Amino acid sequence: MIRLQERLAVAASAAFRDMPEPELRVLKGHVKSLQAMLGGAGAGSGVSNDRIQAEVLKFRETGKLHNVRSARLVCWGTRLGDRTQPPLIEDGDRFKPLLAEVDGFRIMPRPYRRCWRGLLDGYVNYDPGNAQGNGDHNWRLLREYLNDNLPVLERAGQTPDWLDTIDEHSNLLTDDPCTRYGAELLTGEGDPLEVLRRELSAGDSSWIGKRIFEAQIDAAVRFDDGKVRDVLPRVITLIGEHDVLADRGLARVLDRYADCSSIEVEPALCETSVGRWGNPWLERNDTQWTRVRPDTRKMVSSWHKLRLIEDFFNLLSADGINDQRRINFWKRHVDQITDMHFALGDAAYRDPRPGFKTLRQMMKGRLLSLTSGGVSSNNAFIMRIGGHVFVEFGEEGNAMFAFDAAKLPFDLSKHQVAGNKSALKHPSNVARIIHKDGVGERWERKADRLISRLSAAPARTSSAASYSARPSSTSAPSSPPARSAPTFRRPVSDAELFAFFAKHGIKSADSRDKGGSLWAYAPRFGPATSELTQRNFAWAERRGAWYLRS
Repeated sequence: MIRLQERLAVAASAAFRDMPEPELRVLKGHVKSLQAMLGGAGAGSGVSNDRIQAEVLKFRETGKLHNVRSARLVCWGTRLGDRTQPPLIEDGDRFKPLLAEVDGFRIMPRPYRRCWRGLLDGYVNYDPGNAQGNGDHNWRLLREYLNDNLPVLERAGQTPDWLDTIDEHSNLLTDDPCTRYGAELLTGEGDPLEVLRRELSAGDSSWIGKRIFEAQIDAAVRFDDGKVRDVLPRVITLIGEHDVLADRGLARVLDRYADCSSIEVEPALCETSVGRWGNPWLERNDTQWTRVRPDTRKMVSSWHKLRLIEDFFNLLSADGINDQRRINFWKRHVDQITDMHFALGDAAYRDPRPGFKTLRQMMKGRLLSLTSGGVSSNNAFIMRIGGHVFVEFGEEGNAMFAFDAAKLPFDLSKHQVAGNKSALKHPSNVARIIHKDGVGERWERKADRLISRLSAAPARTSSAASYSARPSSTSAPSSPPARSAPTFRRPVSDAELFAFFAKHGIKSADSRDKGGSLWAYAPRFGPATSELTQRNFAWAERRGAWYLRS
C-alpha cells in the first residue's frame, strides 16, 4: 500500500511539473464575465444584490451616503428596483442628489474610483431605449458626469484593467459612442468587443452591443460600391447574429445595394431577406417588404425568381445540371414573369435531402403537389407572363404549354394539380413548343416569338377561380414610393426593337439563344441614349456598348 502511494505521488508530481503556467489575465477575464452573467446588476462589486438593495433603501430614506462602503454599493445599485420603487436611474428625485453625494468622496481617490466604476456599470448596462420615468434624462446626466470626471480618477501605481479599457474607449462616454467601431469591425482591422465584454460587462444585450451593430451597418452603407460587395458576407453574418435588430439593418443594406451602379445577384442577401420577410412578389408579405423601397423589392423579386428557375432545372429536371438552355432562356424573361407556381411530383415533394428541403422552403406559398404526372420524378414549373400562363415540365419529352390566363383549365389555388391532359396539358392550350431545334432555327427563337406575340395581345382579366395569383404588388405599389424607381418600356417585339436600331443606324449582336445578351453598339452619350435606357438597356464600360438587361 505504501509503495502504491509513493508511485501515485511520483506520477502526480510529474504531471504538475509538465503543466503550463495558467494565463491569469485570461482566467480573471472569464471570472469577471461569469460574475456579470450570474450575479446581476452588482456582480462587479463582489457583493450580493440583497446587500446592495439594503444600502439603496437607506439612501432613499435619508438621501445620504453615510460611509465609503455605502457609497460604493449604492453606486453599483443604480439599476436595481423592486415592486414598490423604480431603479435609482429612473428616479427623478433621488438620482441627481446621488451624484452630488458621490462627489463628496472625491477627496478619497481610491474609494471615489470604486464609486465611479459602479456608476459606469449602471451607464453601460441600462438601456435608454427602454427607459421608463426619468431614465433617459438621468442616463444622459450620468454620461456627462462620468465623462467629466474620468480625467480625475487616480492612476498612480498599477491601474485596474477596467480603467485602462475605459481610457482607451472614452468615446463610450460621448454622444457618438460607437461610430469608431463600425468600419474597423467590418474590415477585420480589430475587435474591441471582447475587451468591452470582459472589462466593462458590455455584452451584445447592452445598448453598446446594439449601437456597435448599428455602427457597422452605418459604415457598410457609406462604403463605395466595390467595398460594399467586399464586406457583404460579414454584414449578412452580422444580421444573422442580431435577430432583434436584423430587419432594420437588412433593409438599409438592401436599399444601399440597389443603388450600386451594377446590380449583380447576391444569393446570400436574397436568401436572408426572403427567409426573414417571405416571397417578395406575394401581396400577403407586403407589410414586411414595405421596409425597403419598391425598386429594391423588385430587385430581390428578380433574384428570387432567378434562384427558383435555376434550382428547378438543376434539381428537379431530368437533365439536371446539364439543362442550361432552358435555365438561360427563362432567365432572360425573368422580369416579365409576374408569378410562379411549382408542382412537385412525389419524389421531390418528399425528398429529405437538405437541398430539396431548402428549395421547398423557398417555394413556400407557391408550392403544389403534382398528380398524374407520369413518373414520380416529374415536376412542373408554372409561370405567368402578361395575360398568359406557361407550363414547363422537368422530365424529358414534355413540351412547353401556353394557356390563356382567363381560361385556365386548372386551379392553382388548390393544393394539387394534374400533370396530364385534364389540366397542365389540356387541349385548350393556345400553343405548344417542343424543346428541339428545327432546321436552321433553335427552339429558343420560336419560344421568344411566341412570348412576344402573346405579350402583344390585349390581356383579359382572369378570375380568382382560374388563377389564384394576383399581379405582383412590386410592379404597382399601393402607396407612393419613397424614391421613384426608373420605369422601363419594353419593346413590343424583336421586330420593333430591330426597327429602332435601323432607324438610329445602331449595329447589334444577338446571342440570347446561346445564353448571352443582346448588344447594341451606340455611343454612351448620344441621340439614342434616352430611348435605350427606357428599353432597359445598360451601358457596359469594358465592351463600350449597351446590353439588354434580363
